[in-house]
Amino acid sequence: MNNGNIIYGGTFDPPTAAHARLIRELSERFGKVTVVPCKVSPFKVSTGATAEQRLEMLRTIVRGVPRVVISAFELDREGTDYTYITLGHFADGSPLYMCVGSEMIIELERWKRTDEIARLAQLYVVPRPHFPLTEEGKAKMRALGMRYSVADFSGGEGSSSEVRISVAMGKADMFLTKEIADYVTRNGLYGDYCYVNGLYARFGMKRSRIEHSFSAALCGVGLAKRLCVDTHKATTALLLHDIGKYVTKEDAEKLGVRFDGRIDGMPLPVRHAEIGAELLRQVIGIDDDDIIEAVRWHTTGRAAMTPIEKVVYLADYIEPLRDFPGVDELRAETEKSIDGGLLAALRNSVEHVGKDALYPATAEAYEYYKEKK
Repeated sequence: MNNGNIIYGGTFDPPTAAHARLIRELSERFGKVTVVPCKVSPFKVSTGATAEQRLEMLRTIVRGVPRVVISAFELDREGTDYTYITLGHFADGSPLYMCVGSEMIIELERWKRTDEIARLAQLYVVPRPHFPLTEEGKAKMRALGMRYSVADFSGGEGSSSEVRISVAMGKADMFLTKEIADYVTRNGLYGDYCYVNGLYARFGMKRSRIEHSFSAALCGVGLAKRLCVDTHKATTALLLHDIGKYVTKEDAEKLGVRFDGRIDGMPLPVRHAEIGAELLRQVIGIDDDDIIEAVRWHTTGRAAMTPIEKVVYLADYIEPLRDFPGVDELRAETEKSIDGGLLAALRNSVEHVGKDALYPATAEAYEYYKEKK
């Protein structure tokens, strides 16, 4: 066992079953585990539980785990929380470590005062699903002067975004321990996306299509993080990407939607994306162009897609409920490279539909990404 103190920080909004398992694993390897919930993240704004509720949930998941303490240092101090400040507070001359998930290496250079972080502590990198620690990531840590070691275990699924999706599905226990799931339900927490169920009913979404939308949203969270896409935008787009599936052009026009002429030339399998995009803008009241355009192009793709459009297109294509010949190979390609997975998905569409029958935007996207590769 390493006798050092390892700092494990995060929003813990909420603390998930994956957090609980990780804390137990750390307690078996380090002399002390200091869990530090933050008040204000420099990279995101919390809309979830209060600080006291997060502390209460954290106390629940660490109960009975040896060598673990919860520190309210960041909750009590004024100003924005930065890692180098927290490490400086806990530095006492004895070995100090900081636990980071492998997904965090992607944006390591954005952290404040990486020179101080490197001086104060050694990184302890825990591999996370869909975020392998690559040679590029290792080179980045070395370039920043970071000392690091890699955990001999992997982290689990269950980010705060995924929790919010599961709560909207009525499955709070998907990523939470039973005690925390009961607490969340009892206190009405993390219901950010519950409103989509009302929209599904309003626009006649079938149960199978609803399940697909939830599955695609869960799939899209990891893709969004890999491309540094706003997870809230990606989740919103994926939960609502098929909202126009069972709405005809005439039905939409009765709701006040006005279309340009291009919809009349669209084949029916493509038209629902255009209808969905305009329902979001003109009826539902979403005015974020990133979300609207991701919904508009989720079926066909297009050349030079934005990062969020790639996320929505791919998550819709390869989400876990999809079952068609070759889908596992597409998932494997996407694990290696998102652009590689995108090209493979476009190629699959070309082979499935035939080049002559392919929708023009898809044909253009295929040629664009084939040339880019």
